[in-house]
Amino acid sequence: MARNNRRGGNSQGRGKGRGRGQQPDGRHPHGHPTPGVVRRQKEKPSRGGGRGNKGGARRRNNGRTNAGPLPASVQTEVREDGMFRHSEVEKAHGDAVMSIVMAADCIYTASRDKTLKRWKVNKATSGKFELAAELEVPLGDVCWCLISAGDWLFCGLGDGTIKGFMKTGAETVLRGHTKRVGCLMTHEHVLLSGASDGSVRCWQMNVHTQTFECTHAIDEGISGAVTSLSVLGEGLWVGGTSGVALVELATLKVVKHLEPRKFVSGLLQFEGHMIVVYADGSMCIFDGLGAMKHKQPALPAGPVLCIAGLESGPRVLCGHAKGQVSSITLPNFILKKYWHALERCKVQTLCCAGHDGIYVLGAENGTLQLWQRDGSVDAL
Repeated sequence: MARNNRRGGNSQGRGKGRGRGQQPDGRHPHGHPTPGVVRRQKEKPSRGGGRGNKGGARRRNNGRTNAGPLPASVQTEVREDGMFRHSEVEKAHGDAVMSIVMAADCIYTASRDKTLKRWKVNKATSGKFELAAELEVPLGDVCWCLISAGDWLFCGLGDGTIKGFMKTGAETVLRGHTKRVGCLMTHEHVLLSGASDGSVRCWQMNVHTQTFECTHAIDEGISGAVTSLSVLGEGLWVGGTSGVALVELATLKVVKHLEPRKFVSGLLQFEGHMIVVYADGSMCIFDGLGAMKHKQPALPAGPVLCIAGLESGPRVLCGHAKGQVSSITLPNFILKKYWHALERCKVQTLCCAGHDGIYVLGAENGTLQLWQRDGSVDAL
């Protein structure tokens, strides 16, 4: 099934008597459970206004009047595609949820509130699944991306560092990027990172010192910030603010730039092809050599901020800037349905959380939602 990269995931928190990135009692992200601390949610200014605040509602901005949309009708069930929401955690974070990753039997979330949280999925008496906070770790900077790799959990931070936590309690900080780290992935025991400094770095662990070293840096031929990474065949696909650059793994040199040259929101592998989703909501499908095989127009729900591959269906899920989620069928790339999961709030990140159609949505206002797709609808 499709595998998607993790978009972002950043400085270190220090407190009296505590280690960097630790709990006040010295606990670690992989350590024993500690009750989560819910931080104050950022208040967002209300949108809309005008006479009666009704249809055709208008809002004023520095003397200019702009048409505003009607309030969205949030859906908790989308029967046409078997989607339903298990639960929602309001104020799960004090600011936007920037990245979510599944690790073993728990879920990690990172936020603009500069914290990392660990969540346990529990089944309620109603039969619905719920998220319970187990642990909170201050990171000291905004985390833009997360990845779980073996015994390690890596966080890409806003100051260009990558913070790593090991199950044993060990921690490490990888330094090399000069701007925020926006994406992380692993390939053949190598950690790859992409950043807003327009570079990709390759990190390998020294088994003798148990430290990570940057063995290669790819900074020629990549223009703009790096937002997505994926490997297909013999190529490393680097998505960024100026399209996709194809890097030959054997030489680590950029060998091709793929049109169109526009902002990439995500990369997703499927059956030997690469699906590239652009920020404007359009999609292109390329073969392993970078030849375009199919092009999709922009989705009706508008700009795309994040994507995820769902094995149930299978589906491509796209999170939109106005709170919608689009579900696209594979392999025929048909828009099955789009709906409002949030009201006037960005879908900041999406993460597939297993093989049974469960996925987690992270919102701009710090909310988390747990959804599932019932694949039995495909037989109807």
